[in-house]
Amino acid sequence: MPATYSAPLRLAYDQYTVRSDRQMLETTIRVLEPAGLDQLENPRLLFLLPATPELSHRSGDGLDEVLRHGLHDRHGLIAVAPTFSDWPWMTDLPDRQMFQQVLYFVEDVVGFIDQKYPDLPRLLVGYSKGGSASLQLLLRYPELFRAAAAFDSPVMKEQPDQWEMPYYWPNPEHFRDFAIPHLLRTRGGLLGPNPRIALFGHANFGADPPQWSKDHLGEGHELMEQLGIPHLYSDDTRREHRWDSGWLPTAIDALDRMSR
Repeated sequence: MPATYSAPLRLAYDQYTVRSDRQMLETTIRVLEPAGLDQLENPRLLFLLPATPELSHRSGDGLDEVLRHGLHDRHGLIAVAPTFSDWPWMTDLPDRQMFQQVLYFVEDVVGFIDQKYPDLPRLLVGYSKGGSASLQLLLRYPELFRAAAAFDSPVMKEQPDQWEMPYYWPNPEHFRDFAIPHLLRTRGGLLGPNPRIALFGHANFGADPPQWSKDHLGEGHELMEQLGIPHLYSDDTRREHRWDSGWLPTAIDALDRMSR
């Protein structure tokens, strides 16, 4: 087959290079502002958490999708897309300085963005590893982040036994502090009476999963129902496991509603 090409995407964001001793390599932070930012009544920060290392387009790109659909202008969002030097499981290894992914994100990324845009509500969104990271960060830092949305993510992992996870948690007991089911049980009550979590769609981790997976989204929804944690849940649309499979506008609509 001949090569195929997308329509041109005219880019309009700032890109920063980051050197941090919490990451093995240089990383980047891309920032896309909405039009008329100074006149907006309710601007918010939207952090797009990646599923792959470094700046990769192997599964589409979250910031490109925001730009393509005009989601930053539609919802008054400053979209922030950080990269990580390795697979972004959002863990801190206590004995390896350059695997401090949570500290890197919270202090080096969020801290930098807060200096540029102080006192704005912070939202999290991602799919796969990035979706799990979004929920994990919200539950661990509910005072720092307003809401989180995840598409097709392994949110119900109880053991670090798949997808490079043993490399990041060589001591399985350390994973407990990062496991979303544990965090929902122990910290879900801190989220308050209004929905701050949204789960969407499925490809590998929802209804009719492949043999190597399970219905993480459905089980996560059931656990939050049992625990009385308000949330949004829609698993009726199967999509490709990518940024650009059509789920992001719906997820950001939900984040918009949950953060007003």
